[in-house]
Amino acid sequence: MHIHIRERSPCSILSLDELYESISPHLDGICITDHGVLKKITYLPSSSVKTFFGVELSSREGDILAYGLNMVPSKDLDAKKIIRYIHHQRGVAIAAHPFSNRHYAFHDSVFDYEFDALEINGSIPKSSNEKAKMAANEMDIPLIGGSDAHSEHQLNSIATKFDNPINSINDIVRAIKERECSPIRL
Repeated sequence: MHIHIRERSPCSILSLDELYESISPHLDGICITDHGVLKKITYLPSSSVKTFFGVELSSREGDILAYGLNMVPSKDLDAKKIIRYIHHQRGVAIAAHPFSNRHYAFHDSVFDYEFDALEINGSIPKSSNEKAKMAANEMDIPLIGGSDAHSEHQLNSIATKFDNPINSINDIVRAIKERECSPIRL
């Protein structure tokens, strides 16, 4: 649910070929969420892994994962405007790595926004993820799991388990809205 590839996210050293060569056989699909890039990749190295596309957006307050968008909003918006934009397109807004000290994160201000879910992130300490679990419980919203992979060794750490089969980005959006998802360790 949260992977970056170097061809589209300058912070990543993970190539598209390396991604597909390293995906765990326990995963049915992946979601590529490059920074500010939503366009689908037309050539994928493997057709055996379902591949979906979301986007990671930077707001002034923290990073937001968005799924179900047709277009990326203009840059330099505050979080409330980005979330409103995502909801206007009937997508879902997830606080990425909400309590991380290494990433641009919302921390306690996460409670001030209308997120659809919070992320449990495979690249941050367990204590930060525990805070996200407590916040999601208090906010009464679900959790998703994402590796936030920027390299091969960051893949296959945490994923999202969906209660029903996922065949489209719309299925992902519906599952998050219906709370039919949960983070799992791989």
